[in-house]
Amino acid sequence: MSHTILIADDNPFIRELALSFWNKREDAEEYRKEQYEKIHDMVRPLLETEPEIRTFDVHTSTAHKIAASKAA
Repeated sequence: MSHTILIADDNPFIRELALSFWNKREDAEEYRKEQYEKIHDMVRPLLETEPEIRTFDVHTSTAHKIAASKAA
């Protein structure tokens, strides 16, 4: 799993986009069931709106191709 976090300071708002990339869909679902609510409860007082969670499938990744070529 890997994470990417993007933050934009659009005065007066700070916007954050967090992306998580999981090896298996089951791992992401397990995280959501077992960990997400705990973390969400901790940061909830800092949020102005509720997070929007969406799931996508990654069909092609140049990052994986780069890592594979370095390993070869």
